Amino acid sequence: MKNKLPALHAKNVIGAKFQKADTVSIGSDDMTAQYDWQANKTLAECNRHMLINEIAFDVFFLVGESRQMVGAHRYVLVSRSCVFYAMLIGPMAGKVDEKIAIPDIENDIFQHMLEYIYSEDTKVDTTNAIQILYSARKYGITGLEEKCRRVLEHGLTTSNVCNILHEADKFDELTLKNKCMEYIWHQPKDILRSSSFGNLSATLVKEIIQSDKLDAKEEVVFDAALRWSEQECLRNGVIVSPQNQRRYLGGILYYIRIPALEASYYTKTVIKSDILTTEERKNLQNYFSGVNKDVKRFRTDKRSKGENQTLHWRFGPVNCMHNETTAIAFSSSREVFIDGVEIDGTGYDEEHYDVFLNVYDMDNQEKAKCKERLVINKKKQTYQIKFSSPPVVSKGFTYTVILKIQAEHRYYGASGRSNLNKTDSQPAYINPEGEFTRRVVKKDQVPAILVRPFVDS
Repeated sequence: MKNKLPALHAKNVIGAKFQKADTVSIGSDDMTAQYDWQANKTLAECNRHMLINEIAFDVFFLVGESRQMVGAHRYVLVSRSCVFYAMLIGPMAGKVDEKIAIPDIENDIFQHMLEYIYSEDTKVDTTNAIQILYSARKYGITGLEEKCRRVLEHGLTTSNVCNILHEADKFDELTLKNKCMEYIWHQPKDILRSSSFGNLSATLVKEIIQSDKLDAKEEVVFDAALRWSEQECLRNGVIVSPQNQRRYLGGILYYIRIPALEASYYTKTVIKSDILTTEERKNLQNYFSGVNKDVKRFRTDKRSKGENQTLHWRFGPVNCMHNETTAIAFSSSREVFIDGVEIDGTGYDEEHYDVFLNVYDMDNQEKAKCKERLVINKKKQTYQIKFSSPPVVSKGFTYTVILKIQAEHRYYGASGRSNLNKTDSQPAYINPEGEFTRRVVKKDQVPAILVRPFVDS
């Protein structure tokens, strides 16, 4: 009598996906294809395969507002998250077969988090990073938190910084919020004029407008505040009117340095907006006509823009690279001191930078040099490297800054601008152009050149 193998059904092989068969032959190629998917895969690849193909799930979640069912493996979750540990086998654990509701995270975001938990990797970009960051924080996935922060901090643009700032403030991400603020201080005019500025909360608008770091004309600030108040009316479902706009502006209005406006702009734009009270109009009119300098709650001081030092900011997105020498050739429209440069930090704690900085003239003669060892803290975003004796750069001549950083991890800027315009404080015009053997314009480690006007004593 021939020996028969017992009938082998799909349900008897946990989670296996194949058609039910009554018998099977030993050594079958089909058997190998169906069961031996683990061959030549890493642990992360096997985990990912189990997740994607829904093999042997033993816990289920109802995710998002639509309560979409998502499966996973208890062992993997509890081994990677203290929150899942408490939820699944700790004091928070419910019944084994109970489906767990997670209404505050949408399915696609939850899937990204699971993919990272299973394989230490998932696709994060600026469009989804803030939501993934929220889910990673909620479930204690610290590696994913750091990944999201790095993507957001080094993917800021004038069009998305306000949206990211809003989310960072909402989720109490202080480091990310500070990074957004620093970006705004570097490019205030473009950001104040962007449509996304209107999406900010009243608290953030106040924080930006009241700051002395906001290097922009008051006309630009007033226009931005007025457009923001229009958006706030629409968000709250009320008619856009001067009265409603003033109600939402509230105390923000007093942080706009209206007395610093051009008198003609005040007459043509501010008065025409009709958001001032009768008493405010009277006080301001007396101020502009020279009758009375008391404007009550309005600030009359001009914004201080630092100690006459200008950051010539070149870069938008930032990426990671290792030890390379980079250089910028530049010329100036006036005589200035080159105090040094500003460099990006890194997302890693206790990183050490060995920094070598030199400046050469057109004849390749060294004008200044310095060497510095930095201890990098991931909470600090940028660092200034300064010469002990800043060289004077003459008008119209080409000079070159050369930077070398030795470190395990560091960042460089991308999409660098060649021409940097003057700001209201009238700094030198820096043009990173010219001829040098190792010139790099579009991509390098120097996001900002520190410039100070030269005053001949």
